[in-house]
Amino acid sequence: MKILVRGVTIMINKIISTFGSQAILAKYLDREPQRQLLLLKPSESDEDFQLLDLSNQPTFFNSPLRYDVRYHIGTSNFTGFFSFLYLTFTTEDSVKVFRAQFDQLCKQADQFIGLNDLFLLRVDAARIEYVIFSIWQRDADFFNWRNSTDFQQLKPYLRAGHGVQQFHQTNYVLAQE
Repeated sequence: MKILVRGVTIMINKIISTFGSQAILAKYLDREPQRQLLLLKPSESDEDFQLLDLSNQPTFFNSPLRYDVRYHIGTSNFTGFFSFLYLTFTTEDSVKVFRAQFDQLCKQADQFIGLNDLFLLRVDAARIEYVIFSIWQRDADFFNWRNSTDFQQLKPYLRAGHGVQQFHQTNYVLAQE
């Protein structure tokens, strides 16, 4: 997938992230200016910042989370409101049903007001974990989508049950704006 970050178009197949304080993660921005790094600030606190590495280069993070990009649609505009919906599935069969419903949702994605980008990521881990990573122009656009009829088919996955062992959501804004 080709992504435009800081004025540079890159092909992205993997996203690597790490978490920490703003002070520590900001040092990486200075130390690694050639990489495509995004520092994200939690939307509701000043702790647990996230640094995304979109460079497709080997990681330099001590404790990285690796995500394989399984699906992407959008403008590749990495600004605005960032949402991560983490879903841990009980079986691969549960994932097949989820993926079919996610694919149906994506057919309507061009109609989602304020959507910049929509990704489906697979966490590189022993668990069966996926992430719906979306970027919105404003937080209100995201919450309107979450409450819309378009999102209804994914609502059963936002809690344990329906093949989902665990669900977690985190929201961010760009820290370097």
